[in-house]
Order: sequence, then structure tokens, then C-alpha cells
Amino acid sequence: MSTTLTEDRVAARLAHVEEHARAENAHELDALVATFGDRPFWEDRASSETHQGRDGVHAYYADLFAGFPDFHFYVDRRHVAADAVILEVTVHGTHTGTWKGIPPTGRHVTFPVCVVFTFDDTDRIQAETAYFDRLTVLTQLGVA
Repeated sequence: MSTTLTEDRVAARLAHVEEHARAENAHELDALVATFGDRPFWEDRASSETHQGRDGVHAYYADLFAGFPDFHFYVDRRHVAADAVILEVTVHGTHTGTWKGIPPTGRHVTFPVCVVFTFDDTDRIQAETAYFDRLTVLTQLGVA
């Protein structure tokens, strides 16, 4: 069964994704988590790493920003589908703090990520699923 969204619903979903991206680049954890609906879910498909609930998503991003205090990304492409918004982004950051148990290397990373956002019935973000090559990141950090 196909779902057709009204322009208003598409606009609401895009607004949540745009606010999410803004808050993520600004490292505003509370604003970032607020873009999710009642049951936030974050997933890295390649490693099967998941974070559930507001506390879990908050902890994921807190660890990321601690490891890469200058973390930021640029949106290269945006795709809108009936059931998702997909961003192709390029991530940049310098590893000056511990991240996922890896001590700081001082190295800069740049890598592509595809992020799929799905939504709840109120058009807030329900899940954020990231697809990226972890080996590329680890190689750039000098630990692989």
C-alpha cells in the first residue's frame, strides 16, 4: 500500500530533519534529541550499533562530540520519499577526545555518510539510521 503525503506533512518532516542537522552541527544535544518523537532510535547499520530512547541517543551524540569537538558535516544531497528523508553528507572532525574507547589520535577525518530518517505518526523523527564505512574512519584515525 502506497502512502501519499500532503505538502504540509513533507514540510514538517523536512523541518525536523533540518533542525536536527542544525542542532547536530551546533552540538546542541537537547535540541537535537528534541527533534525525535516519543521513542528515539539511532542505528549504525554496518556495525549493528543501536541507541534507544532519549538517554541512549543523547549518550551516543555526547560521545561523538567528546571525541570530535569540531565535528560537523555538510549536506551534499537530500532525497525525500513517502516514508523517509535521506541525506548524503560529508563528515569532518578532529579526533582530540576519546571516542568509542579509542584514545585521541589528533587526526582529522573526512568521510561520506548516508543517513535515513524515518518518522512517527506526528511526523517527528522516529529513527535515524547511518550508513558509512567504519574502516575508512579507523584508517584515517591510524588505528586500522
